[in-house]
Amino acid sequence: MADSLDRLTVTVRPDVPMQMYTCVQHVMALGCVRALRDAGLEAHIVWPAGVAVDGEEALHVRARAGYEEGLFAEVTLAATERGTSLLAQRRQLLSEALEASAREWEASLRRAGTVAGPLAPVLDEYFSLLLLAQKEVDVVYPNGNLCARGVLAGMDVWGRAAVRTASGRVVDISPEQASLRGATA
Repeated sequence: MADSLDRLTVTVRPDVPMQMYTCVQHVMALGCVRALRDAGLEAHIVWPAGVAVDGEEALHVRARAGYEEGLFAEVTLAATERGTSLLAQRRQLLSEALEASAREWEASLRRAGTVAGPLAPVLDEYFSLLLLAQKEVDVVYPNGNLCARGVLAGMDVWGRAAVRTASGRVVDISPEQASLRGATA
């Protein structure tokens, strides 16, 4: 996939077990948010792997893993309409952030030794940077229907969001099942 004004693709090769690659896009979103915050922007993660600046989603992070001369992930940042100028202005910063994030993730997994899941070493930081953490959210099925409403109360080490409903029930959501958005009236 060729880069364009609204896309940036970087290939990373973190030396981590294959099963850890399931959350590579989460880790890459975290790396982008770190870099943008270091540059003075008000950036947050949009679960599971988006980047918001000033409260609005600007970038979507997608990853495709494969094996060619070892494991790799082709990570693509796709800009929303709002994020096109951000990507154009911060292209080098974001490219370097993706590469640095892969190296840091690999190192943190090595330091931890055996971990319960791919996000274990970065989970606290990831959750603290979620745009909707501890806020009321709507859990929306891919067809647009509302699944549940509650507070985004946590995440697990595999990238699933935990939403606590008004009844106290916790709904665990994987990115494949549903999306989260700020609760509507």
